[in-house]
Amino acid sequence: MAAPSKYVPRPTGLELELNTLTVQTGRLHIQRCTACGHHQQPPRRRCASCSGDQVGLVPTTNTGEVYSWVTSHFTVDSGWVDDVPYTTVVVQLTEGPRIVGAYNGDPELLRIGQKVGIRPEPRSDDFAFLWVLSRPRHRKGQRD
Repeated sequence: MAAPSKYVPRPTGLELELNTLTVQTGRLHIQRCTACGHHQQPPRRRCASCSGDQVGLVPTTNTGEVYSWVTSHFTVDSGWVDDVPYTTVVVQLTEGPRIVGAYNGDPELLRIGQKVGIRPEPRSDDFAFLWVLSRPRHRKGQRD
């Protein structure tokens, strides 16, 4: 018997635009305020720093540092039963905000402050699942 399929969220509003850009480009996008330069995630109608309404989406470097993680040994979602145990990582992006992604490496090797990469995996035309990579991937001409 085939394993149940995993739930794929259907983003709406500001999350829809962010996810669509991420799927189309392969780079995680977050908001940046053009008035003060503040980066924020999740997206909002106004800047969390200056309250300005001049916020737009920009690509990230797809890199950051491990802020925290947890390994789950049980799930109530039948779509994830075959993946238990799985590790979820909170990453502080190079741009500042934190995001959550899945890690499929050995969690014993994770360290707070460890440099990691983010790889968006399209699950639909408007949603990307985020994988945390133990080593950052660099695009041509990009450095830490």
